[in-house]
Amino acid sequence: MSPIAEDRIIYHYCSVDGFMNIMKNRNLWLTEASFTNDAWENQMLDPVFERALAELVRDGEVAQDQMAQARDLYYHHSACFIFLGCFSSEGDLLTQWRSYADDGRGFAIGFAPSKMNFDTHSVHLNADFPNKYFLKEVIYMNEAHTERFMPLAKNWIRMRLTRGRHFTGPEIRRAIADDAAFSSLRYYCKNDSFQFERELRALWLPILLKDENGNMVKQNEKAYQQIRFRGERDQIISYTEMPFAADCIKRIVIGPKNEMKNHQDVLKIFLGASGYDDKNIEIGVSMSSYR
Repeated sequence: MSPIAEDRIIYHYCSVDGFMNIMKNRNLWLTEASFTNDAWENQMLDPVFERALAELVRDGEVAQDQMAQARDLYYHHSACFIFLGCFSSEGDLLTQWRSYADDGRGFAIGFAPSKMNFDTHSVHLNADFPNKYFLKEVIYMNEAHTERFMPLAKNWIRMRLTRGRHFTGPEIRRAIADDAAFSSLRYYCKNDSFQFERELRALWLPILLKDENGNMVKQNEKAYQQIRFRGERDQIISYTEMPFAADCIKRIVIGPKNEMKNHQDVLKIFLGASGYDDKNIEIGVSMSSYR
């Protein structure tokens, strides 16, 4: 992702209740990725990996009997827990109002990411948990991306199977870089059918270890301190709270079905009572024609 422009605003769509909680508590919930609305979450690179592995076997770089080991490394040992929050580059998208803002009855909160201390560089696991959040523009996967990511996938497989043995100095540096790049891509690649969302992602990646039997280990206690849980119907959903300062919010858009468009002074009173200076927050009304 290119450096963040000072004047860029990104939007988080939410219901009225969600809006009030976010504004009063000054934090956003980043939810563990397996609870998102995309059934392919964290799996978009699987076809790239499989094709890269098949080509390496075909070309004689990887032996047939190494395929199971490569798949075990990819599908089981490289996975981690990903907590994410969703933003959009646009503050008045009908599809977003419908899906994430109570069918248009909610709000879109406009944040200035330049004030939120995001890391916009390569995504990696966090050994130091507090205040380490990444921001990445989502990549909507198509055939061109598959071709582009194939060299990364092949170097990932080479590195994981050989740990760099027999590589020259330049080869090992390139393989390590490609390994890290391919590993991180799974956190912000989505199916091309979601491209209308124009999504950016806030990411938190704690290190959560398992023993050989798949049980969580005692060393996870530090990460547990930042993980919260909520119940929804038949699920226990894990999330973390990402704090922000009051001056991070620059704009609020009132949804197309939200009656607060007729009570904007009350909204300003709420902002003031919650510790915000409404002079520094632009209030807009959705232009979407939606009833």
